[in-house]
Amino acid sequence: MSLYESTLARIVPRNKEIERAIGEQWSKGTPYGSYGKLATMVEHYAAATNQVNPAAPKPCMIIASGDHGVAKIGVSAYPQEVTVHMTMNYLIPKGAAANALANYCGAQIEVIDVGVAADMSAVPGLHHHKVMPNGTNNMLEEPAMPMDKAIEAVEVGIAFVEEKVKEGFNTFLVGEMGIGNTTSSAVITAKFSGLSADEATGRGTNISDERLKVKQKVVYDALVKYADIPPTDGLGILSAVGGLEFACLVGVILGAAANHALVVIDGFNTTACALIAHAMNPHTMDYVMASHLSAEKAHKDALKTLGLEAYVDLGFCLGEATGGSMQMQMLNLAVDMFHEVAGGEHHA
Repeated sequence: MSLYESTLARIVPRNKEIERAIGEQWSKGTPYGSYGKLATMVEHYAAATNQVNPAAPKPCMIIASGDHGVAKIGVSAYPQEVTVHMTMNYLIPKGAAANALANYCGAQIEVIDVGVAADMSAVPGLHHHKVMPNGTNNMLEEPAMPMDKAIEAVEVGIAFVEEKVKEGFNTFLVGEMGIGNTTSSAVITAKFSGLSADEATGRGTNISDERLKVKQKVVYDALVKYADIPPTDGLGILSAVGGLEFACLVGVILGAAANHALVVIDGFNTTACALIAHAMNPHTMDYVMASHLSAEKAHKDALKTLGLEAYVDLGFCLGEATGGSMQMQMLNLAVDMFHEVAGGEHHA
């Protein structure tokens, strides 16, 4: 049995008894529901991580990078080289929004090259797991990646999470970097949420009206080309239209669920990853917490398909785990408040 298959088999529903017990503790001395979504966050976190007396989360931010063959068609306002520059930015000057927000919420930041179309071997601190050296194929010409490469990239994410769980991390913030990736997300969201190409396709990197029409046509053509893949086939959809960085983050979600850890998703792209993980094993959603509502117009539909709801709407369209970092700090606050109001012993 492969790592992918064995991980899927290990995923079970989160602990509902713990969830109920935490809810009862919140309501001591106050009407049930007084703390609203703060209580919901702690119930979810405690049940996912199997903690009757939840300790402060130990968060790890994982950003996966990979290039998309479809970017060459002109679906983004930026050239493909930006994937290289941003990946380096996380680790050398450390000046990206993701770095600032990881510091803000106390997360350790880790960056994985799963398929950047450049030699990244000299970048210090980068985790080198390049599955396809030139990124994915152009999805309109052929599947974005062969099935075996999709599984290999998923297993990169699973193995990475298992290492981090052994180090004591129990909460994972997921982010992505790859020019052209909102095009993949639009196709994935359309497939799983039953949207048209126009409904699923947003402006991504704030593209012009003219470029938006190109992007919508690409999404439409991809939906036609892969119309025979059913929405129950997560791996098939990932292979056909996904990104290598998406596959890695799908692996992070699966690995976290199998190891009773929480995943905080970010915006449109990581929600697309969650849609794929959900198709592979619906119980993964017991371990996934939404964060913010992206500026991408189909993000709300994608979350609804998963049965999730954003906690805040900040108009963000950054990706890179930035909204997830803000949610992480709210979760930190919620856990602290739980111990104050419920009188439990607080373990830092």
